[in-house]
Amino acid sequence: MTITLYEKLVDGQLQKISDRPWDDKLVQALNAANFVLVGGKEYEMIEGRLNLDLNVFEILLVTVSLDGGVDRP
Repeated sequence: MTITLYEKLVDGQLQKISDRPWDDKLVQALNAANFVLVGGKEYEMIEGRLNLDLNVFEILLVTVSLDGGVDRP
């Protein structure tokens, strides 16, 4: 399955971060994880959408700030 990660920016815009294939083990890990690291940056996963038209699981992320808080839009 392909996973697409989108960052929700402070102004409400969405920015595509990553588009990559994931195996079953990584998809199952989504049930236990709340945060992901991509390109050395930490994000909180806030929701997911299964796009059956494109066979893609889309995950919406927000940046975790350096002080440990979340940059909510």
